[in-house]
Amino acid sequence: MTNKEPSIGIELEHAEDMQTIDPTKPPLRAYVADTSVHSHNKTTLERSLVLKSDFSIIPLASLIYFAAYLDRNNLGNARLMGLQESLQMSNQQYNNCLMMFYIGYIIFMIPANVFLRAIGPHRQLGAAVIAFGVMICCLSAAQNYGTVLGIRILVGCFQAFIQGLGVYQSFWYKRDEVATRAAAYYSAATISGAFSGLIAYAVDKNLKGVGGRAGWEWLFIIEGSIAIAVGLSTWLLLPPFPDQIQEDRHWLFTRADIQLAKTRAASYNTLDAKFELKQILAALKDPKTYFFAFMNGGVALGIASVSVFLPTFIRAFGYSNEKSQLFSVIPYACATLCMLGLVVLSDRLNVKGMMLVFCISISCVGYIILLVVSSIPAKIFATCLVVSGLYPSVVLGATWLGINTGGFTKRGTVWAIAEMFGQCFSIMGTHIYTDPPRYIKGHSVLLGFLAFSILNIVAAYFWMRRLNSQKEKIIREYNDRGEPHPDTTKSLEEAHDNHIAFRYTL
Repeated sequence: MTNKEPSIGIELEHAEDMQTIDPTKPPLRAYVADTSVHSHNKTTLERSLVLKSDFSIIPLASLIYFAAYLDRNNLGNARLMGLQESLQMSNQQYNNCLMMFYIGYIIFMIPANVFLRAIGPHRQLGAAVIAFGVMICCLSAAQNYGTVLGIRILVGCFQAFIQGLGVYQSFWYKRDEVATRAAAYYSAATISGAFSGLIAYAVDKNLKGVGGRAGWEWLFIIEGSIAIAVGLSTWLLLPPFPDQIQEDRHWLFTRADIQLAKTRAASYNTLDAKFELKQILAALKDPKTYFFAFMNGGVALGIASVSVFLPTFIRAFGYSNEKSQLFSVIPYACATLCMLGLVVLSDRLNVKGMMLVFCISISCVGYIILLVVSSIPAKIFATCLVVSGLYPSVVLGATWLGINTGGFTKRGTVWAIAEMFGQCFSIMGTHIYTDPPRYIKGHSVLLGFLAFSILNIVAAYFWMRRLNSQKEKIIREYNDRGEPHPDTTKSLEEAHDNHIAFRYTL
């Protein structure tokens, strides 16, 4: 579905400029809705800019997510490699270690998003990846439960600071481009799940006992070192926000590129935007914030449970530890293919809400199969359905939230609140898989909350459709009177997504 933009005073005056995107003209501070529905049909200059952005941003973002999910999930692999027995941890203590990651994550979510422009994306993201990589390396020296618990809190704190990637990319890509780019780096998260199993298998087979270290110790050293290398690369190579680049001083972007990037960013941002407390309050008052939050909560619960417990409940199918590590690769490979296909399609069609419903429904079908069948091949198939529905939902949900929230601080706050809900749900996810081998309780809880996510998606869809209709009605009334709407001279920092020219993407 392509959402029509309004046609009011200032927009008509500059519609041609917005469609051709003249790099010699500075972007307007007043928000002008981009009336072009042809963002996939670009000029040569714009194609060159997007290619350069893809070349410099997406590989680094993908490596960041690869390292983050590799280090987030490795406790599950380390458990199968003997971590729990070596440190004499009970099942409850192990679950506590999983939970404390999310506590640290929640604490820093809002600061990580709203201060991104002040700190700078390359510095914040690079330092965060280096820091959690160092913490993972330190886990290799853990001698007791308390050490693992404390380090997991710190890993969560530092990983919260990479969540600004979504806000950052909204300044480099237009509204119907962001999901495809997010899919590229979120697919790295699914690939990391597959690689985590392969790395764990290789380490357990070849490095166990080398240098007097257990296999799980080598796992932490190797995966933590990968993160440190990614963090250093990010600090050195990731571009700043377009409006924070000094013209003629970037190694990749020309003056024309930078000016064009600023103009593109103005399609749903205000350049030179800074932290504004009133936008936090606006986010807290907006009903959409809570629709998005509960939607994200169910999906995050699923991702957290799959990330940590997938090797464990594949082992419950009757496989050895080694084969469980290998079989965990299959669902992640399926999820990667589904994510890329579905998310690219969602950008092409400019449809997000109903695509989200479809993806989460796939996961629900997977959980239903896991609950009712006993056949091992059917359970493997069901596991693939679960993971293949969840990971595209993460990308689509984050994108849908971002492109429908106007104002830098408000967008960062809404995403932070959604992630805080998600991590609170994820804490629950660390305590529900307690009844092997069928894990009826865990699968049932996930099924219920994913169904609740679908309800919130549908509510958000109809709420935003209603707001779009109301704006169209108001525009017609002003046009009939021959009056310009007061929002015409306002930016998104002033009016947020309530701006009369802003249209929600359904």
